[in-house]
Amino acid sequence: MSTTMTSVIKASINVVSKKALDGRDAVDRIPDLADIVLSYGAGYGKADMSFSDDRALSVSTSENLDLYGALLDAFGQTINAGKVKAILIDNQEASSGTLTVGAAATNTFNGPFSGATSSIDIKPGDRAVFVSRTGWPVTAATGDILKVACGAQGSAVYRITLVMSSS
Repeated sequence: MSTTMTSVIKASINVVSKKALDGRDAVDRIPDLADIVLSYGAGYGKADMSFSDDRALSVSTSENLDLYGALLDAFGQTINAGKVKAILIDNQEASSGTLTVGAAATNTFNGPFSGATSSIDIKPGDRAVFVSRTGWPVTAATGDILKVACGAQGSAVYRITLVMSSS
């Protein structure tokens, strides 16, 4: 049996502001952007593998997610990503710890970050979404580790979703 996949990434903000005036309302609309749809396959605008998991980290601990050769997809197949097309990290509101994502000590996956030592903080209740139709390269054994660390403030439960392509 063959596997197919369509990925829809929703990363948008829609705002409607109203102000009551004499006899009428003034309305300012900021429309949301169109969803980003990745079709099945490899190359620009395509993806052929995904990973999603709810994970927990204790106070002052971290984990390295190996994007080539260690993670399993929903069907039990080993993920050997060539490029990462989308990353979603949601630090659940019930968490008490801030997550720091990126800046692995070795074999760092740079992804949307500006370099191997760059990272972002995701506080409890926050969500980060990164999308690239071109994809960020994964290099086996030298550039395939996405580090997720929990700070000293408390523990964290988070969801990570990755959409990738084999090349």
